[in-house]
Amino acid sequence: MRKLALAAILVGLWVGPALGLNYTELYSYLPNLPGFKAGEPTGMTVTTPAGEMTTAERTYTAEARRLTVRIAVGGMVQGMWFPLTMQVSYDTPEERMESLKVEGFPAKRITRKKEKGGTLVILLSRENASAPALFMVECEGLTPSEAQKYLRYFRLKELARKLNP
Repeated sequence: MRKLALAAILVGLWVGPALGLNYTELYSYLPNLPGFKAGEPTGMTVTTPAGEMTTAERTYTAEARRLTVRIAVGGMVQGMWFPLTMQVSYDTPEERMESLKVEGFPAKRITRKKEKGGTLVILLSRENASAPALFMVECEGLTPSEAQKYLRYFRLKELARKLNP
């Protein structure tokens, strides 16, 4: 147990802080979307012995459709992306996961089959960055493929430059 705790601390030191970024600085990358009612953006910064993570999110609704968009950056984000780095794809009766590129960034798209929805996860940082950055879209009432058309409003390349100085 002590070895595990020491390893977690060392990983936290290795992956470093989340660029000293305040979550409110990410709000401008969560714009209004045409045809959707946008909730107020929210966010947080979490600091632990194992690292730091800054997140911002906003929810968009239009009748039965709902998008929850999250931006996450920092050492702790590595744990969210790492399982997806394995070049795994799958197809089950419930859902399908596939690898793709979105605006040149590596991404994973998980599509639920029984009800319309899923998740799109996009890596905005270099694969071995000390402060990984993710852009995530959770979908309800539309598939991640259908939600991809709204990505142009989020200025992903500009956001990636901000998060990868």
